[in-house]
Amino acid sequence: MIHFLALRLADEPRDRLAMIAERLQAWQLPAAWVHPEDYHLTLAYIGELDDDEVRVLPHVIGDVAGSLRRPELRFSGLGAQGGRAEPRVVFAALDDPEHACAGMHADLCAALDLPARRQFSPHVTLCRPRTSAARELAAASGGHDWPGMFAANGLADWGACPTTDLVLYQSAGQQQIRYRALARWPLVAA
Repeated sequence: MIHFLALRLADEPRDRLAMIAERLQAWQLPAAWVHPEDYHLTLAYIGELDDDEVRVLPHVIGDVAGSLRRPELRFSGLGAQGGRAEPRVVFAALDDPEHACAGMHADLCAALDLPARRQFSPHVTLCRPRTSAARELAAASGGHDWPGMFAANGLADWGACPTTDLVLYQSAGQQQIRYRALARWPLVAA
């Protein structure tokens, strides 16, 4: 099972994002949509761990995790990995003017001896599109397509996105809710 460290969204932005995702699902584009209880902002992908490593991990990152400040984030529309015509991942982009998430990413990666990304871009994954031919997609979705969804929502301001905790998550398999929290550290108020 995979493990990762992520920021948990507060209830209000999670619920607001769930309503937005419901509206986006009305476009009827083929995708596997993330359950709202699984919304998170990944800071460090760890990968597979054995039971001993899972028990030790909270102690390894305890000092870093206990000092993380709550970032000032805002939803800033839709983004995609893999291009907007045939995206592999569709996400709610986050504006982080102080680059706090990039700093957290770097600090956690250093504590875990993981490579840090140079260009860390905070986001919350909404869905993973299923690949299909463009013609089939347009016919199945009533003429809607991914580029049209991005054009309509690409720069939307969906409000503030407060977070509450740093969480160590483990994948829980293929159930409706896919991630299980193993440890939590509350964020320090900004």
